[in-house]
Formats: sequence, C-alpha cells, structure tokens
Amino acid sequence: MKFRAPIFLLTMALPLALVAAEEQPKATPQPTILKRWMKNLHISKDPSNTTATGFKGLEIGLQADPAEVKVSEVKQIKVSVTLANHGSKIAQLEFPTSQRIEVLVKSKEGKTIEQWSEDQAFSNEPTMVTINPNERLEYSVNVATRDMVAGQAYTIEAFFPNFDPLRKSITVNAVSATPASAKTEGAKAEGTKTEGESTPAATPAPKKKKKNL
Repeated sequence: MKFRAPIFLLTMALPLALVAAEEQPKATPQPTILKRWMKNLHISKDPSNTTATGFKGLEIGLQADPAEVKVSEVKQIKVSVTLANHGSKIAQLEFPTSQRIEVLVKSKEGKTIEQWSEDQAFSNEPTMVTINPNERLEYSVNVATRDMVAGQAYTIEAFFPNFDPLRKSITVNAVSATPASAKTEGAKAEGTKTEGESTPAATPAPKKKKKNL
C-alpha cells in the first residue's frame, strides 16, 4: 500500500511531461556568420547562373565565357550547361539520339545566327542519362562569334532536346576593341607625352635696350 501512491503519481506525471515536451516549438537553426556574410553580399553557394525547373527536382545552369565579346579578338564563346539533381529520387532522361544539349545564339530580333549542333555529328541510337540525387552533370561547348556585330546584345539559349522545361537563356554583349591609335590620341589630348615626342624648348624673351639720357 505504501508504494502504490508514488507509483500512481509517477504514472500520471509521465504522460503530462511527454505532452509538454511535444508542445514546445523546435528551435530554428540560426545561419552561420559565413552564410549571413554571403547573403549580405548577394553571393550564391553555386557560382553558376542556375534556375529550378520544377521537373524531376532538376536545376539548370548556364554560363558564357566571356560575357562581353570583343568581336575583333574573340572567335568563340565557351558555353557551360549544368544539370543538378536536388531531389530525393533518381532522375532519368531518355534521348532519341546521342545528342544531349543544343545551344543557339540569337539576335535581339530573335533570329538564330548560330546553332551549335550544325557542326556536330550524332548517332541515331537512343540513350538514357541517369542523374543521382545531389549529383550534377556539366556540358561545355563552343559557339562561333563570326556573325556578331559590335554594339549589339545577343541571347544564348541552351536546352535539352525533348525536355522543354530544361531550357535557359542568358545575354552577352558584343563590343569593339579599342584601337591602339585611339589610345595614343587620347593620351595626347590629356597632355601625356608619348614615346618619341620631344618637348619644344622655350624661346627666351628679347632684352630691352636702355636709352641714354
């Protein structure tokens, strides 16, 4: 009889303690100093320009190097396309040929001036690409700048054939390189002496003759 009361009280108190523990809100983890610093400076954890597609948990990224094209000097642009699986399941993509990606260069009017696949050879064998969770694929190709005109903006569009959601575009600017003669003229206009120039000697003023009184 002496032990029944404490056992009874312990039995009643244990469920109440469990309920109170469940009702307490879980602490939200605070961002680290590094993450807050990156957020304030608008720095992403992934340096590439990426977009969530909403298709099988995949995220597509696109980069162009250089983003500012000096048409007289740069003959090709390196285009990098990434596809990352941020979902919890394996993503599988079926392709009718061995071609994985396509890259187009378009003018501001929407006209295609360059198509990467035109200079490539593909087999007609169907293939499948498997991307595991937290895995990323990257494809790099080169597109020509021969039809670009300085002073114009162009759109680079990359996509995976037969998968319309897996598509992304970025803009690059075509500029002209500064001629060497223009730099020299600018230096002269600012009063900077260029190599080979000589500074003219100052002409002394004539002395005045004294008159005898």
